[in-house]
Amino acid sequence: MNRPAAHPRNGSAVQGPHPTLLLFDIDGTLLDTRGAGLRALIDAVQDAFDIPEHRIPELDLAGSTDSGILRSLLPSLGIVMSERNMERFYRAYLGALESELRDDNFTGELLPGVGPLLNHLEQDQEVALGLLTGNIELGARLKLQRFGISHYFPTGAFGDDHHDRDHLGPIALERMEAIAGRRFAPDQVVVIGDTPRDIACARSLGARSASVATGTYDAPDLAEHSPDMLFEDLSNTIEVCRLLLNHHPASP
Repeated sequence: MNRPAAHPRNGSAVQGPHPTLLLFDIDGTLLDTRGAGLRALIDAVQDAFDIPEHRIPELDLAGSTDSGILRSLLPSLGIVMSERNMERFYRAYLGALESELRDDNFTGELLPGVGPLLNHLEQDQEVALGLLTGNIELGARLKLQRFGISHYFPTGAFGDDHHDRDHLGPIALERMEAIAGRRFAPDQVVVIGDTPRDIACARSLGARSASVATGTYDAPDLAEHSPDMLFEDLSNTIEVCRLLLNHHPASP
């Protein structure tokens, strides 16, 4: 049975026109690669810089950007943070990630409700779908293509655009406005993610935040950061759309 979506907090999703730009995080929000990204990152550091695995510190990837991780990781390993070394790492990472995603033992999956939700949203002519993710763009596309959902997202902002997630919102907005051929007011934008960093990113953009408890953080943890909307998962398509879009969409 589908779990119902939570009601909007503090009634914030009731007033004004429904938002038309939805910016989605990837890992923990749309899909779960079962650690493929982390394993690829570790393999890339080993292969690109000949660093043994035991020297690589424990990494917190939730809500981080790939370039932000590198900015702290490489110097901690005595590696100069330079464009050349970043490119060296990204080449190794993309190769390792593709191998992980194509492995016969890969057990990753789309998270509950994601397929039906994206199908439904795509049919609404007033909704634009974009990405706001810490993944570098090519890594993001590898993950989305593996699950057959890349075509829903024409563009967005990525971890190789800026190391600070809060700077990605304006980049995603500008790119999506160019594609849509229109401007989006702050109350027409929702940032959808699974971590407190996604909530903070939405606030820095002046957008509304929708948190989904399918990643590292459970619903009570996310609630402490007061997102505008909070979902256990995205499986109740009609209710999720109603809250995201401020209207009652027709049944799929």
